[in-house]
Amino acid sequence: MRFSLITSLFLLTFSIFPKTSEHVDTCSKFKNMNDRKRCYSKEYQAADKELNVTYKKIREGLSDSQKEDLKKLQVLWIGYRDGVCEGPMYASDESGIETVICKTGTTAERTNYLNHVWKFGTVSKEGLGSYTDGFGGNLKLFRDKSNKNVQFSFEVVRGPTAHLGEVNGNWTPSKEGKWTWASTDGCKSEDPDCCLLEFEYFQNRIEVEEVSCSAYHGARAYFGGSYRYEFK
Repeated sequence: MRFSLITSLFLLTFSIFPKTSEHVDTCSKFKNMNDRKRCYSKEYQAADKELNVTYKKIREGLSDSQKEDLKKLQVLWIGYRDGVCEGPMYASDESGIETVICKTGTTAERTNYLNHVWKFGTVSKEGLGSYTDGFGGNLKLFRDKSNKNVQFSFEVVRGPTAHLGEVNGNWTPSKEGKWTWASTDGCKSEDPDCCLLEFEYFQNRIEVEEVSCSAYHGARAYFGGSYRYEFK
């Protein structure tokens, strides 16, 4: 499937940051815009505080190298959050309220990501399940209808204008856990219709490098990244 591009605020809000039934919007009751923004800002501060508590708690159980990996990803995430919430989709937000709401939702989703990904449990031998890179990229490993073969599927939403990407195929890694997937047998990176992805499988993590796959996603989208298993 080739890429599709959607730049609506609705898509960005509900694709990257799933709606939670627990949240009740109590700030919209304020008629004065300054009071309303102050209310939303307090919600953002509370979400940011919860994220920091979660981050510190998770770090306590990590090795030095894992702490460094988490720190690097967190720094990247801060840039990602600001790029999305201060990006062109919010250029007309003169009050700054929509930007604050976006940052609150992004921060709450990051806390959820840390709680479900940065833990170390037992994954099935074949690694079946959902993986995420925490930046709008989702990778799933699942059995096909025959229940004999394992397949993978990517769905990504990237950047401040929500560029999309989608690709799927058979999952057949080597014994070493490394392999290159091609959209068609023998296709080359210079072929504009060819998608080449390099995979490396670790416990609870799949590293993906995109060699060539531009026909399958928007201009700012990509499939490459470090995808970690989502524990329920």
